[in-house]
Amino acid sequence: MYMRIGMKISPLTVLRAGIPNYIFHLLKALADVDNQNDYILYTDRPVPFELDLPDRFRIATVTFPSRHLQLWYQIGLPMQMKKDGIQLYHDPVYPLPFVLPVPGVITVHDLSNYTNPGVHKFRSALSGKFFPAHLRKAKQIITDSLYTASELIRLFSWTESKISVVHLGISDSFRKVTSLSVLNSLKERLRLPSQFFLFLGTLEPRKNLPRLLEAFTISCGKIPHSLVITGGLGWKYEKMLELVSDHPFRERIHLTGFVEDRDIAPLLSSAEFLVYPSILEGFGFPVLEAMACGTPVITSNVSSMPEIAGDAALLIDPLSVDSIARGLIEMGSNDSCRKEHIEKGLERVRDFSWRKTAVETLRVYEKALT
Repeated sequence: MYMRIGMKISPLTVLRAGIPNYIFHLLKALADVDNQNDYILYTDRPVPFELDLPDRFRIATVTFPSRHLQLWYQIGLPMQMKKDGIQLYHDPVYPLPFVLPVPGVITVHDLSNYTNPGVHKFRSALSGKFFPAHLRKAKQIITDSLYTASELIRLFSWTESKISVVHLGISDSFRKVTSLSVLNSLKERLRLPSQFFLFLGTLEPRKNLPRLLEAFTISCGKIPHSLVITGGLGWKYEKMLELVSDHPFRERIHLTGFVEDRDIAPLLSSAEFLVYPSILEGFGFPVLEAMACGTPVITSNVSSMPEIAGDAALLIDPLSVDSIARGLIEMGSNDSCRKEHIEKGLERVRDFSWRKTAVETLRVYEKALT
């Protein structure tokens, strides 16, 4: 069945992390597995890097009547879709235009801006108010995890028949980096300590950095590691930076800020382990990225993390400082624990691929048009 598919790609105009990474890798995988359908990729501003996609993927920039207040999306985009002969529209972030001329597919990564708006920026929290309306409008709903699907069904039981769980993939670029020149260059550029564990994620409340810093205080005397915090500034991060500045072991905490994609695999390969104690994740890319690089993982026992990690990570209670501290001490002092989780992690990532994500996404598109 031939399809002419529209997709929003405007998130690609901001830092490549989370949702932009999902869009980028989904497009690449769709280009690999789908040689039949045409795609029109909609944005309100130029994408600042080359996508390098086949001709059947065409970028269309929509600015009418204005980029402000999402007018391009609510007014200009539906008009443009009609002109382009779009048969199906996919929004990979989840909002849909209020007037949608074709069946719509949305991807719901998590429900936090609806269930916990206080940890989001005002604009994102406001969009959560319209979340039920977008769910009703969507012909099909994709979720990254069984956890997110179960939350949708718990809150909106009528969505069950629309939902397909499509796990995300892991890029081939994530593998153990062994080149000493690459690792030493990164260490010098980022001024990395000789022995450290890594926190990787945008600085925002749900990433749980305050409890991690408190747990680090408890564990510092029992493990030799420094803590390296990598990630861009999100929102409500000021308190976190203050906690770092005032930390009793400040000299063992290193902030790198946002790092480019090319540096993440060497950074993970340099770390003795990753700690990812997030309170809420729809999927949690860093867990798989670390495992693919042969880096053992500590992560939370809530939301989607146990589903994604399986038995390949050391699970902690993210709301318990003592639990996080025990995890740091166990992973930081026990060589056999690290080795076990390295082996299990490398096995676990085999279950995830972007090709599989693309194939299952295409099935959802076909469902939406039947």
